[in-house]
Amino acid sequence: MASSQQKAVFWLGKDTLRVSAALFAENRERLCRGLRAEKDLQDGSVLVLQGGEQKQRYCTDTDVLFRQESFFHWTFGVTEANCYGAIDVDSKKSILFVPKLPESYATWMGEIYPREHFKEKYAVDEVHYTTDIADVLTEMKPSVLLTLRGVNTDSGSTCREASFEGISQFQVNNSLLHPVIVECRLLKTDMELEVLRYTNRISSEAHKEVMKRVKPGVKEYEMESLFQHYCYSRGGMRHTSYTCICGSGNNSSVLHYGHAGAPNDKSIQDGDMCLFDMGGEYYCYSSDITCSFPANGKFTANQRAIYEA
Repeated sequence: MASSQQKAVFWLGKDTLRVSAALFAENRERLCRGLRAEKDLQDGSVLVLQGGEQKQRYCTDTDVLFRQESFFHWTFGVTEANCYGAIDVDSKKSILFVPKLPESYATWMGEIYPREHFKEKYAVDEVHYTTDIADVLTEMKPSVLLTLRGVNTDSGSTCREASFEGISQFQVNNSLLHPVIVECRLLKTDMELEVLRYTNRISSEAHKEVMKRVKPGVKEYEMESLFQHYCYSRGGMRHTSYTCICGSGNNSSVLHYGHAGAPNDKSIQDGDMCLFDMGGEYYCYSSDITCSFPANGKFTANQRAIYEA
């Protein structure tokens, strides 16, 4: 498996960062180790995670740009939608379940890859179709399935617990996994830190590019656009970590300015302070950077006093 992990690399070409599948193998190893340290863990436990689903824009057939569910990404590094993953906690065997696509997919969306493609791409032990998940898990004879259920303390929302046809035939524990995987994600490995340094470097460079271009008369959204363009064109970052906040003047005091009701649409004025809070995201690893500076390049006495307070 070590050699396959060396070959399995996420890379978007040019100067973008290469991320080895070994990063996720180490995450899985840490997760199994953390679970085995729990006194309530049963022998023969198998954890099951459900990845993010592809959504459409309301009632249309237009796909919303997909971004993987974070717990699933941390564990498997999979970029495709509608997948599941399982890990035998005792043996650490990793299993990926991918959708079995219809022939029409090839016409509309592109090549249909065999299961072996995903096995090599993500350096997992086995790959099966999602339609077979109940049968595959039955053959494993798990004592219990560990599913993910817990509250995100930032949002107050509950993460989605894995569900599939046939899960009712298994004993399920949905309380043990969440605190362990959260603690694992909190403590970053050296490989994760490398990705985070990359995202922060590119995002910092993007902020500096924006600062060079800010001047009275330009729109806040022009600076948002420039930041996004730099992150994507230079860093391969298709996503930002959150909605860009490009507040100028009074808008700079609004914590989450930039939403649909206030979409970074003010013209930047001479004498305005700008507060730009933007971060790029690479392979689901995020940055979060805020810069404050005068639009015309010169602090007033009051602005400097507050800035340096």
